[in-house]
Amino acid sequence: MGIWSVVFGVRNVFNKKNRPAPNARMVLRGRHAQLISAARNGNVDAQIELATLYSDGIGVEQNYTEAAHWFGEAARLGDVRGQYSFGICYANGQGVAQDYEEAAHWFRLAADQGNTGAQVSLGLCLQKGLGVFASPTEAAIWFRRAADAGDPAGQVSLASALQAGRGVPKDEAEAVEWFRKAATQGGGEAEYNLGKCYQDGLGVEVDQAEACKWFRSAANKGLPQAEFELALCCYYGRGMEVDIVEAYKWMSLAARRGIPNASQMQEEWKKEMSPEQIEAGDRRAAALAPSRPTTAVDPIEVEEEVEAKFQPMD
Repeated sequence: MGIWSVVFGVRNVFNKKNRPAPNARMVLRGRHAQLISAARNGNVDAQIELATLYSDGIGVEQNYTEAAHWFGEAARLGDVRGQYSFGICYANGQGVAQDYEEAAHWFRLAADQGNTGAQVSLGLCLQKGLGVFASPTEAAIWFRRAADAGDPAGQVSLASALQAGRGVPKDEAEAVEWFRKAATQGGGEAEYNLGKCYQDGLGVEVDQAEACKWFRSAANKGLPQAEFELALCCYYGRGMEVDIVEAYKWMSLAARRGIPNASQMQEEWKKEMSPEQIEAGDRRAAALAPSRPTTAVDPIEVEEEVEAKFQPMD
């Protein structure tokens, strides 16, 4: 089965964000001036705080070049936060030229110090051959370290590897347990994957009601593929009573995000519905739409098995 990526998937991860001009000016006042002075004198906490302010645009004009500079200064002084975040900068091409080899280098340094985000990110590089020779076996080792430490992204990544037999012996039952551990932490992607396990009988007995429960939880968090699956549950009465209005609502939301076949199914269902039912479904979808992203989902992302997102560290 296709595994929904943790958060958004590798293509979104590596897209360069809109960046301000490198020479964006900032107004130095009080705390900012103190941070600049301390950072220039090698204070890693100041360097990290200053880099984060530039990265997030808090109190200063957002400037990824400055953020990368200060993350790099902290990284070169051995700070694990700086190493992980500097790796993020290289992976995303934010403030520096995109360079997966450099990203993997800094992820490894942070991973060796026990940073779970870096462990998952390094695992992804090893799995995909980004900046390093591909090694699914080593990738799985790093995923397991992060998973054992309780990191939900690591748990989903390890579960995906176990389910596919990628770098580890295939074990669908163990995969379910790792998906469950991540799902109990509220991870929408883990919830969706756990729902698919129950739907398809992967490592567990088929249980449509349990699948529907997890799809609903993930759909309520805005995952479009979960919205699609929940719509099918509502339409066909899988694990619940048939409810065509609810089915239409969820399929409408999935269609807005570009889930393959969602628009076609929505149009087919409209032929079976009364004008009142369509109006009710549109109204329910409209109530939820503002909380959903408006960008379409890349169909390739939906189908590919991708484990983790690189994200800057606070």
